[in-house]
Amino acid sequence: MDLEVNSYYIAGLSNDTIYLGNYTAPLLVTAVATDLSAKVEHQIKLDETQRSFRSLTIRVKNNDFFVSDGTVPIIYKGNTSDWTATKYMENKLFFSFFQPIDDISLLFRSQRASSGEHVLGKMQITDNTTFELYDHALQKQIDGVFDTDGTLIRDEQTAQIIYLYSYRNQYLVYEPLTNGFTTGTTIDTTAIAKIKVTTLASGEKKMGAPPQKVNSKTYAYNGSLYILSELMGKNEPRNMWKQASIIDVYDYNKNDYLHSFYAYDYNSDKIKEFALNDTFFFGLVGNSLVRYVINK
Repeated sequence: MDLEVNSYYIAGLSNDTIYLGNYTAPLLVTAVATDLSAKVEHQIKLDETQRSFRSLTIRVKNNDFFVSDGTVPIIYKGNTSDWTATKYMENKLFFSFFQPIDDISLLFRSQRASSGEHVLGKMQITDNTTFELYDHALQKQIDGVFDTDGTLIRDEQTAQIIYLYSYRNQYLVYEPLTNGFTTGTTIDTTAIAKIKVTTLASGEKKMGAPPQKVNSKTYAYNGSLYILSELMGKNEPRNMWKQASIIDVYDYNKNDYLHSFYAYDYNSDKIKEFALNDTFFFGLVGNSLVRYVINK
């Protein structure tokens, strides 16, 4: 399906619909049938109109959806039956990512005010909203900011939450029973982030050289973790690297590598984001939404 512009991102996937958000139209959701036969646009209505935002994002989870801006900070929650959202969390702490654990709690990633270092935490959304920080979940190697960068995702089938590091070969799986994390390792050999950090005169930290990213986009489905590889494997044919993206698959509960597969480029563009179910693998490629059949 030709989307005409490349400003879309994947906001969610249900049995029959893939939901797309749009960075240039933050409150617009495009619902596309999974057979790519039709699309319908929905304009989200918030219960307030005066607030200013900097970075709104949308996530659709089954019949619910969330609208959030961690720089404000605020989270709205609504139902896809009418696409109207009301305030769910407001002014408790700034965050870069969050994922719901259940109806009243969520995991988030924030930054310490004192150092700017990333930290994971859990928030309980009640009349008296509280949160706790997992001080030792993210392991600092260099600066605690860039070296711990990553992505927080949720497996909608198992309701488990995973944090995937961007610059090292590790991921964390949240365990609700122990209220802690287990660590898994990918097949890449980069255990220590290969980055250089410089400190400006203002005290701000920046990457001093182009970093070597290990893990790119990721998706979790039914106990498996799918990672878009950023580095060509030792035995990887160079001609395949030029015409396809490599997706590595793991059982994240057993910390087992399962297999890898190719997702081919479309119109010479590579996949920049993806989602999948039992039958199809969907990729945003250039200005298009592409559907691939999963052969089993």
